[in-house]
Amino acid sequence: MAPLTVFVTTWNTGLQGSKAQSQDLTGWLLPVLHNTAKDPELPEGIVPDLYAIGVQELLPVHLALAGLSRPVLAALTNRIQSLLSAHATSLSPNKTPEKYSLVQRTSHVGVALWVFARDKTMEGRLGKSGTATLGLWYGGMGNKAAVGVRVPVRRGKDGGWEIFTFVNTHLEAHDKNVPRRNAQYRDILSSLVFNTTDPLASPTQIFETSHLVFLGDLNYRLAKTPPAAGLRDGKESDDVLILEKARAEMVDNDTLRREQREGRVFGGLREGDLTRFAPTYKRIVGQVEGYSKKRIPGWTDRILFASHTDPPHLFSPQSTLDPIPAQAPHSTTAIVHFSSTPELTISDHKPVHAVLSLPEVEHSAPAPHLAPLLPPAPSHHSPRPPATSREVLLVYKLLGTILDRIVGWPWCLVVLLGGGNERTGMGVGAFLAMIWGVYWTGVWSA
Repeated sequence: MAPLTVFVTTWNTGLQGSKAQSQDLTGWLLPVLHNTAKDPELPEGIVPDLYAIGVQELLPVHLALAGLSRPVLAALTNRIQSLLSAHATSLSPNKTPEKYSLVQRTSHVGVALWVFARDKTMEGRLGKSGTATLGLWYGGMGNKAAVGVRVPVRRGKDGGWEIFTFVNTHLEAHDKNVPRRNAQYRDILSSLVFNTTDPLASPTQIFETSHLVFLGDLNYRLAKTPPAAGLRDGKESDDVLILEKARAEMVDNDTLRREQREGRVFGGLREGDLTRFAPTYKRIVGQVEGYSKKRIPGWTDRILFASHTDPPHLFSPQSTLDPIPAQAPHSTTAIVHFSSTPELTISDHKPVHAVLSLPEVEHSAPAPHLAPLLPPAPSHHSPRPPATSREVLLVYKLLGTILDRIVGWPWCLVVLLGGGNERTGMGVGAFLAMIWGVYWTGVWSA
């Protein structure tokens, strides 16, 4: 099979996922239609074999905690599938109809992940996919969460099976919570487990795969307020060298890169060149440019990945400062494109996307369970933790779901009482509670 192209994107919709249904999503999912002038290295005729699409804060928290995300998920699924299929058809010879099929969709509270495959190149090459979900907040609640999709792909004519794992997550917010984010990442390593119905197969963790893509609102910020020169979204009239130099100084203060260099998180994962676009958070809703003064800006929205064919030196502490070396073996997964979409303005985050090109396979694994796997964590990182037992995970997920609903449903009632306004609803609820209390006081005193 020829090299495989994977399009990956992450977007924190700022609780506005339902509004995304009515937006022009081509800049998010088909950036080639918008960015060719600015980013000439992005091929015009690219039609990815796989799409991995992650969102966070899909809808207001009270609705998400109450488990009411299904209508928005269904509507977005249909919209995305239609958009991808129409684009592929428009680029096909003689406009031959093309189609993207949904491989798997999974969600947990406000975090959702879709994987689509292009029928023309992937039909008959996919094995049985699986999903995993994990609440990351206290007690297993899901207002911070991780979800995963695992897909076996036959990349050779008769064999060459490989496992693709996509993980989408939303980690703890606020500048001070770096240790908390690090701990949540370790929880994902141990507890985002893919179970199987095969009695001969064991549950698998996210690094037990041939290719891993880790995306989401990871919430790592800059260590200090950056210079204004690097906070502009690049325009054709800008001096690109000056802009990238300013951003390079900002990357040095990126707390994710710092924690990675120190061996605390994301061992064995790499990413594209962050200087290619401005920090994606905290942007001003309704504006293409500009940042809120309430937060230190940062590249909170990230896409990291690893392939079993990547050489080990790409994951050394030094290489995290130079993620795309000039010389790399032909077997290395290449970053064809890495950028953001500032034109989408309904959220205080900007979407990020990456196009990855995986080289032709050089192995002949005859079955998914014999697929090559990623190596252990680099030496300057701690060993990855063992998997949490299924029994413990079941209890943890049950507790988290109960807590989500206990918070979510009363919250929905408060908002409903206020006609959609939470503060009004709290006032109405307090008034009703007072009347109820006066009534029962009178009953008992009588």
